[in-house]
Amino acid sequence: MENMDQSLCNPGARAAAERCTFGWEGGKGLFSEKGVCYTENMYCIEDLKESGLRIAVEKPGFTYGHDAVLLAGFARIKKQDKLLDLGCGCGILAVLLERRTGAETYGVDIRPEACALTRESARLNGQAIHVLEQDLRTLALAPGQRPFDAIVCNPPYFAGGTPSPDPARRVCTHQDTATIQDVAACASGLLKYGGRLFLCYPAGGVAVCMAALMAHSLSPKRLQPVAPRGKSPYLVLLEARKGGGPGLRWEPVIRV
Repeated sequence: MENMDQSLCNPGARAAAERCTFGWEGGKGLFSEKGVCYTENMYCIEDLKESGLRIAVEKPGFTYGHDAVLLAGFARIKKQDKLLDLGCGCGILAVLLERRTGAETYGVDIRPEACALTRESARLNGQAIHVLEQDLRTLALAPGQRPFDAIVCNPPYFAGGTPSPDPARRVCTHQDTATIQDVAACASGLLKYGGRLFLCYPAGGVAVCMAALMAHSLSPKRLQPVAPRGKSPYLVLLEARKGGGPGLRWEPVIRV
């Protein structure tokens, strides 16, 4: 994987569209500076309103939500870390955390379109984010390869219900290609001993999530609920440590 091609934000503030110029891919690369379509979906460039960052997103399709923005604020990443955005989607976590921390940053996603979006965002921002197209269920370190210090992941949440007819949204939201057990197994295999996994998960599934983490030697160490004002939490932000001991710290509830 060494050769792979890696403060809370206001969750109510989505990036404003800087420009949206659409066209069909003509065999000379997936993108131009103004954004290009290369499937039936449309793509455009959004201004993240932070440090001049821009991000390439699918229009229509699944882009990113406030849960990813909150997770970027929750994750404690250091400049010296080797960081992986697992299931990177459009690359929102990789883009924000690389710029905020300067960490050596990687991204992995099963969808070629998502990998192309992350690469394009990195190019637009002048960022060195290394991207690999691969199924996380088959992802492993090569012999002698340096493991990761930290992994961030906004995993698919839903195991049941009616899946979206949009393929991009379905992969991002439903556990068709990766369950929380798959995420935990992959992260445990890629992290160094003492390495940290940061993820978000529906509050109603926190028991299943924690059980999956602990089954793969990932000890939950920090938890922060997210809730609308006057209501119960609907989301949790979690930090787990590989080989960590007992003891879980509860952070104050984020009200949105």
